[in-house]
Amino acid sequence: MHNDDSSALALRSQYRQCESRAARLSLLVDTGRQLGALPPREMALRVLQRACAFCALDSGVVVCELAGERQVLAEHGALSSEQRLALLALSDSDTPQAQCLLIDKGGLQLVIRLPLATAQGHSFGSVLLASAVRINPPDDEDLESLQLLATLFAAHLETQRLHGDLLARERTMSELVHRLLNAQEDERRRVAYDLHDGLAQTLAGLHQRLQGFASQCSVLPDAQQRELGTILELAQRCVREGRQAINGLRPQLLDDFGLLHALDKEADRLRDAGHRVKWLQRSEARLPANVEITLFRIAQEGINNILKHAGPCSVRIGLSSSDSGAHLHIEDDGRGFEAPRYRPITGNSGLGLAAMGERASLLGGHLQCQSEPGRGTRLLAQVPHAEEIAP
Repeated sequence: MHNDDSSALALRSQYRQCESRAARLSLLVDTGRQLGALPPREMALRVLQRACAFCALDSGVVVCELAGERQVLAEHGALSSEQRLALLALSDSDTPQAQCLLIDKGGLQLVIRLPLATAQGHSFGSVLLASAVRINPPDDEDLESLQLLATLFAAHLETQRLHGDLLARERTMSELVHRLLNAQEDERRRVAYDLHDGLAQTLAGLHQRLQGFASQCSVLPDAQQRELGTILELAQRCVREGRQAINGLRPQLLDDFGLLHALDKEADRLRDAGHRVKWLQRSEARLPANVEITLFRIAQEGINNILKHAGPCSVRIGLSSSDSGAHLHIEDDGRGFEAPRYRPITGNSGLGLAAMGERASLLGGHLQCQSEPGRGTRLLAQVPHAEEIAP
């Protein structure tokens, strides 16, 4: 009989231990699953509710340093102003370990303080659980579980803070890139107009004067006629290269006649290099200026890449407009390249593609690039009909 009683007591003890372990595990696992999807204040309240229920306490607060200011992030239970002040006074402790305090202060009898710290050990707050009646404090294992919960909570808070900082930095960088691109386009436009009204006009005048002089010098010796012909060719080349430089900086066709005509002019570079060009779609609709220049620069970079890397090939170009925005399509059957979905940019590798994608994303659009070695490259850019964005 004695042995049976001892066995029953041992089984009961083991069962209670298993129950306690299951409760601790549930506290950590279930709460941990919930925290990631909650904003900071709701996260703090959930931690307080689960921790108070776990150790049979009736109230608590979470005090954190957010945005450089120490504040109450969440509060649970009915706390009098005196009890609340008592808890806030205990939150200033720098003790890095969990504390279980038996006190008689402000109407509180038991307080459990769980420090919150970053992965580097910097303390930034506390979880404080309280009871207005004297009860048995949690054992060491329960206190350890509560501290693990607080550590998990602190990690989620830190992750959300870092994510917020990253998003803010990303927004700042996007704004900086947007301003830099606008400044670049403004400078391109200014230099192009200065060249057009200055150097290009001077070169054109020089070429005309030389042509007029040559027409009056039909009796010059052969050697001088050949020299004059060479000078005329050089002057004509200077005029042609000046116009090409102006068009590369800021094509006047784009401002005067729209994106389609500017793209067709860019396609002439492919034709001059021996590539076969076919238009799939042609939309003459005028778009907002920032949309037109964005798609033009993407097309310009895409055509540059074909000229540099694709080899002899056929090129298909499409430009269309719909309610969802403007769509640019450039496809070749040239050499292609390895273009995995995620490819780190090292050195200058991929910078052109990254710049094209950034231009599209700044206007709320996106760029797709599909390519395989030996199977050509396909660029698809879509930009919504956004209003002009001020620089």
